[in-house]
Amino acid sequence: MYTTQSKMISRAIWVEKKHVWKINLQKNGVRKSFYSSVPGDKGRKICAQNATSWLSGACPFSVSERTTVDTVFERYLQDKALETTNIYTIRNRYNNHIKPIIGKVPVMLLTKQDLKRVIYTAYRKHNLSQKSLKNIRGDLSGFCNYLDCADIRNDLRTSNIKIPSNAKKGQKQALDVSSLNILFTESQVPYNGTICQDSLIYAYRFQVVTGLRPGELMGLEWGDIDNDYIHIRRAINAKGITTNGKNEFAARDFPQTRYTRMLLESQQVYRVTPLDPHERVFGSTGQLCYRKRWGIYCRYNGIPYITPYELRHTFSSIYKNHFSNWVYEELVGHTHPGVNGVYMHPMDGDMDGVPALLDSLLDERLSLGRAKRMLLSKRPNQIKKHFIKTSFIQEICNEVRLFFIVHPCELSRIISTGSEQARYILSVVILLYVSSIRKGR
Repeated sequence: MYTTQSKMISRAIWVEKKHVWKINLQKNGVRKSFYSSVPGDKGRKICAQNATSWLSGACPFSVSERTTVDTVFERYLQDKALETTNIYTIRNRYNNHIKPIIGKVPVMLLTKQDLKRVIYTAYRKHNLSQKSLKNIRGDLSGFCNYLDCADIRNDLRTSNIKIPSNAKKGQKQALDVSSLNILFTESQVPYNGTICQDSLIYAYRFQVVTGLRPGELMGLEWGDIDNDYIHIRRAINAKGITTNGKNEFAARDFPQTRYTRMLLESQQVYRVTPLDPHERVFGSTGQLCYRKRWGIYCRYNGIPYITPYELRHTFSSIYKNHFSNWVYEELVGHTHPGVNGVYMHPMDGDMDGVPALLDSLLDERLSLGRAKRMLLSKRPNQIKKHFIKTSFIQEICNEVRLFFIVHPCELSRIISTGSEQARYILSVVILLYVSSIRKGR
């Protein structure tokens, strides 16, 4: 039965949360939603017109032989914005890597080779990682699906586009032991011509201690915290929109440790309304401001910059190899399929002893960082003078002995691939250690 536009108008509903008119349809097994952000009857009619055009086989907007990818991709982004909050990153990838290659190509003349050229240009010209190239391919795939659903083109696919095998595997950076020690001992930054404590210092440290994503850190409320657990229930994205998190496992309970309790207690000084459980723990700072403030802290305190998300990776670098996969994935909120693809949570008892181990492993890293900073701060002749100081020798030896017992592979790694500075530190440590043994310390 033919569906008229008048009948379609009656099917349009107003979605108050998004302030749009919406119609859900299905044709030949394909489901599609149509929207209009224009308020009133005019917007309702526009929504109905687009839906009716699609049902009748026509494109919901005019496409000629001269209509470029640029024009249609912009329409795609407008529709995509009604489904997801990730438009900012998609638009950036389009402007940087897709538009320069195919933006001016008429959409009716677009070929699979053009799509392939986007990927390989991004690889050759910008040396992007495999993950970045897959993200671009995902954007192209979404665009091709949009062309198909809009009955513009149904012959474009990205499934046969291979990511170059020799593209670098993007490795996230992490704070080394010296930088980690600086983070937990230094708190000052310049502000308006003066030096003062960074009001986000406990946020930086808390992210390392818990492995929270930046959005999860921003969304944490005081009501989410009790004596035993930190209940992660939401995230605030880069646009300031509150979401349920990255995946179904993002909502999780992180066990309280000595470090989390200490940091949360210190953060109380910045609390505005102590009786409000919905007050955000680390204030109303957005992700962009958080990134900027973290960069200022790094520059002032001599820490090689890593992104706020890589502070989460610092957590992984400390703890990942010391827990079972189940426990680790539960701590960081990763998806974790069980047997036959059934998703499961760790069994009761799996988290026993986790808080103590979290604390002890961080203690070890901070101790090693302190020892490394002590060595770097002294010249060879100064170190020789310290041979007579038993406390100095003993402290260094204890720190390093403990580290190499826990991380035996580090010794060979430093010898084979370490920097000149790292090998120097290692040689000094060995001399100190041998000296302490000979003297029976």
